[in-house]
Amino acid sequence: MDWVDLVRRFVPRGARQAVQRFVSLQDQKLRYFERRDPLAGVVAGDDNRLGFPFRVGIVRNRAFRHTHYVAACRELGVPFRVVDLSGPDWWSEARTVGCDAFLAWPDATSTPIAQLLKDRLDLLERDLGGRVFPSSAERWMYEDKVRLADWLVARGLPHPTTRVFVERAAADDFVASCALPVVSKTSFGAAATGVHILRSRRDAHALVARAFGRGLAPAGHDPRDRQWGLVLFQDYLEVAREWRLVRIGDAYFGHPKGRVGEFHSGSGRAEWDVPEPRHLEFLHRVTEAGGFRSMAVDTFETSDGALLVNELQTVFGASTSVDQMRVEGRSGRMLREGPDAWRFEAGDFARNACANARVLDVVTRWRP
Repeated sequence: MDWVDLVRRFVPRGARQAVQRFVSLQDQKLRYFERRDPLAGVVAGDDNRLGFPFRVGIVRNRAFRHTHYVAACRELGVPFRVVDLSGPDWWSEARTVGCDAFLAWPDATSTPIAQLLKDRLDLLERDLGGRVFPSSAERWMYEDKVRLADWLVARGLPHPTTRVFVERAAADDFVASCALPVVSKTSFGAAATGVHILRSRRDAHALVARAFGRGLAPAGHDPRDRQWGLVLFQDYLEVAREWRLVRIGDAYFGHPKGRVGEFHSGSGRAEWDVPEPRHLEFLHRVTEAGGFRSMAVDTFETSDGALLVNELQTVFGASTSVDQMRVEGRSGRMLREGPDAWRFEAGDFARNACANARVLDVVTRWRP
């Protein structure tokens, strides 16, 4: 067993996060991800059982999440090359690798690298004419809760009321009179690592002081990677449950997220109640609004049945289960046959964190 696994097993999560408020363990984490991934060293594959007319480029992810695509291409028989866009010769590599389509897994390890990869993928898509999946529109709000909040407002989609402040005086005025509890979130940070439920004005003012002082860092992240000069507050809602609703291409999935303490996100638990047509229609409405074909729509359901978008993630982990939907114990997907008309199809459609479904969507849509 790897020494990191031993630490994670025997050292409480809170203690590990406390250490990381002062010490960066990012390099150790990245090496750990590489050691534990059996496909980390795979950089190419030429099997072409599907008869795909061109090779796909798989964009390397520092935490080796791109190996979901490697596994998918090897299982399906799609030729590929792994491309590193983080190096100084990234443009030359992208132009000479001989790939006409690219599969990306955006970065969630640090804000500088996340932005770098977004910018270079946008250039690859726009200036080189490369076809990139997920698209720029889907990647734009990945791990960026400020962009997400603005997009939801612009599209008129229901979500918890969210306010972003860039001046300390305005933020202090807000927390002096807002309803409590109130939720604060860092713009960057997965699995609720940057989320705080503030139940007192003293705690809220202290958080504002940190946000406009030394800055805010999500728990467990590099302590140097801080959000400074900006703070986001969201209304606290009594949520009956949170749904993980997913669309990949024309396949729809859904299940409730389990809850640990006050959070559903990052709980590591899944439940298998089947989403109703209204849940699936909500997923369809949100993804159609953005033209999204690879999106998880984490959705709050309140006690009165209202559905609200909590988060959108174009790619997501699947540590809880390889499935994204089960009906009577069978994994599968939903297909939309018309308004409020849904058909369940049993099958293994969510393999490799849904990377197989993404690859098949690319093969189907982009085949000449």
